[in-house]
Amino acid sequence: MSHYFITGTSSGIGAALAGALCRDGHKVSGMARRHDRQQALASTAPGFTAITGDVTDEQATNRAVSEAIKQNGAIDTIILNAGIYTPQDSSSIDTPAYRQHMEVNYMGVVHGLAAALPAMVERGRGRVVIIASVAGWRGLPRAAAYGPTKAALISLATSLRFDLEPKGITVQVISPGFVDTEATAVNDFTMPQLMTIDAAAAEIIAGMQTSRFEISFPRRFALTMRLISLLPWSLYFRLVGMRTGAK
Repeated sequence: MSHYFITGTSSGIGAALAGALCRDGHKVSGMARRHDRQQALASTAPGFTAITGDVTDEQATNRAVSEAIKQNGAIDTIILNAGIYTPQDSSSIDTPAYRQHMEVNYMGVVHGLAAALPAMVERGRGRVVIIASVAGWRGLPRAAAYGPTKAALISLATSLRFDLEPKGITVQVISPGFVDTEATAVNDFTMPQLMTIDAAAAEIIAGMQTSRFEISFPRRFALTMRLISLLPWSLYFRLVGMRTGAK
């Protein structure tokens, strides 16, 4: 039985992960802003400890990690999942939206790392799992605020892998395709190979049983996106524009 600390457990992938891991007999400490949803999850997932907090607040994140350790012992795996997605029309730059994406999606991860890593380094073992996206591989339409934060997370995870693996800490980055969540529900286009949150959680849990650095899914969609990202820019713009209606 392991202790998982997960951010963003009030909905979506985070809630699905917490529920699945608890059903497998693990202890899960979940941090999220929406207290009512956290309590609802705790009532149905034995082994779940609900901790209310905002990942953009460094001190709140420190307190959440301390509370998790107090309640459930040393953290074996930290899953940095909390994130937001708001489609952007780049003909008018919404500066606050861009800043919020960076504060939640990127700095929220940094705050989690700052709070949890020292104890892992001292113990000489642990696992860091960062939730990114295939949107971080190359730019996509209407993702000008979201995509760069996920690209930054992939780069961050790559650097962490170099620095932390010699210290006994495994670092993994998760790059999902489209997952059926509250965030993606705002998309006004057909999302290919849309996955349920439970299917996404199962892929992540399976990936955490391996030493693979990047876990991307669904496999066929991820492979297609990886191949498309290797195209010359002119072909990339044309193909993605045709598939999404962004021309």
